[in-house]
Amino acid sequence: MRADTDPLLPALHSASEELARSGVRFEVFARLGEHAHLVLDQDGGLERRESHELGVACRVSASGRAGFAAAAGGGARAGRQAALAAFDAMLPSPDPLPPREVLGTSGSALAHPPTEPAQQEAFAHALASALQDASSGVTLVQVRLLGGTSSAALATGEGFLARAAAGGAVVELLLAPPAGPWRHLHFAAPALADLEPEALARRAIEAALLATRGGAPDRQLADVLLAPAVAAPLLVALAQHLARETKDDGALAHARVSRSWNLVDERPGPAGLLPLPWDGEGLPARRIVLVAGGHLRERLATWERAQRTGEQPGGAVRPSYRHPPLPGPANLVVFSETALPQPDLLALLESGFYLALPAGAVRVDLASGRFALRAAAVAVRHGKPAATHPLVDLRGSFRRLLGALAATGGDAESFSLASAVTTPSLLFRRLEIA
Repeated sequence: MRADTDPLLPALHSASEELARSGVRFEVFARLGEHAHLVLDQDGGLERRESHELGVACRVSASGRAGFAAAAGGGARAGRQAALAAFDAMLPSPDPLPPREVLGTSGSALAHPPTEPAQQEAFAHALASALQDASSGVTLVQVRLLGGTSSAALATGEGFLARAAAGGAVVELLLAPPAGPWRHLHFAAPALADLEPEALARRAIEAALLATRGGAPDRQLADVLLAPAVAAPLLVALAQHLARETKDDGALAHARVSRSWNLVDERPGPAGLLPLPWDGEGLPARRIVLVAGGHLRERLATWERAQRTGEQPGGAVRPSYRHPPLPGPANLVVFSETALPQPDLLALLESGFYLALPAGAVRVDLASGRFALRAAAVAVRHGKPAATHPLVDLRGSFRRLLGALAATGGDAESFSLASAVTTPSLLFRRLEIA
C-alpha cells in the first residue's frame, strides 16, 4: 500500500530507514486507533466525540544492549524521533527481538467496518426507548456506546512486514432500579449490528431488578455461581496473574487444579471476541492453552522471556504503541466440556450465592495472589432464591480459585475489558463471601 494513502507507513518507513543505517537489529511498530463515543443521557441530551491515537515505536538491539522508545504521530518526523530515542534508551540487555524465521501471520477474521454515526445514534435511541417503555420502575440514567477499529503494522530490519486490524462495539448502560444502588451493565460484540436493542433492554432490566434490597450476608465460605458478567473480570485477573507467576517457583506451580477448567487464549479465533493474526511481536497467532485437564498448561510469554525460561513464545500483547511487548491475555475463552443450562447449575449450587452483576473492578494483592470483587447477589437455598443482597464481597486466592471450579454453563457472553474475554457462568465451591 502506498505511503500517501496509508497513515501508518510514513512513520514506519522513516524509522526503518533511520535504523537501517546503523546496522543494529530493529523492529518498528505503528498503530492507529479510531473510536467513536456516544453518550445519551436520561433527559435526551446527546454527546458524541471521536478519538484518534496514532503513533510509532521502535525496539533496537546490538552488542548486548537494547532500547525502546515511542513517539506520537504518523509522519516521517515521528518515525525518526522514535528511532533516535530508542538509541538513546539503550541499556545492557539480552536481545529481545525474535529472529525473522519465527515471525509470520495466521488466519483470523477480518474486522467489521465501523458503525456510521447515524446508525450508532439510532441504536442508542432505540435502546433508550425499549428501556423506558418497559414499565419496570427501572430508570435509565445513561446509554454509552463505543465503536472502534485499530490497525497496526510491524516491520523488522530482516525484512518482515505484517499488518493487522481489529474492531468491536461496546454498549454500557447505567440504570437506577427502584431501590438499591445504580447498576452498570456491559455488552460487547464484534459489531453493533450483532446486538439487538429490545433484547438488550429485557436483559438489562432483569439484571437491574435482581438484587435491589437486603443487607450484607454473614462472612462465610460458600458455593458461588458467577454469571458471565462477574466471571469475566475475574478471569482476566487470573490470566494476568498466571502471566506474572514464575514457571516453576510461583505460588501456583503446585496448586490443585480442577478438571472443569478449559481456559484458552484463543488468539487466532474463530472463538472469542478479538481474533488477531499475530501477537505483539509478530509471531503467528496461536491457540495458547492456559488451564486444562486438571493442570496449569502454558504461560503467556514474550520471546525474550521464553528464551530464558524454555517456554513457548507467542503470548505478547501491546496495550498501545507506547508500550513494548508484554506477556498478557488477548482473547480469553472458557470452553465448556459439559455446558449445563441455568436451572441445572442452580440445582447443582443447591445452597450458596448467585452473583449476577459486578460492582467495580477486581482488586488483587500481587504479593499474596488474593483477590476481591464486589457484586450483586442472590442467596440460594435448596436450588431456590431465598434472599437478595445488593452488594457482597467475593474474596479468595487464585490458588483456591483454580481448585474450586465445579461446573460451567452454556450461556457464554463476550466482554471487552483489559483483554477480550468470552465465558459462560461458572460454579465454584467454597469461596469467601462477606
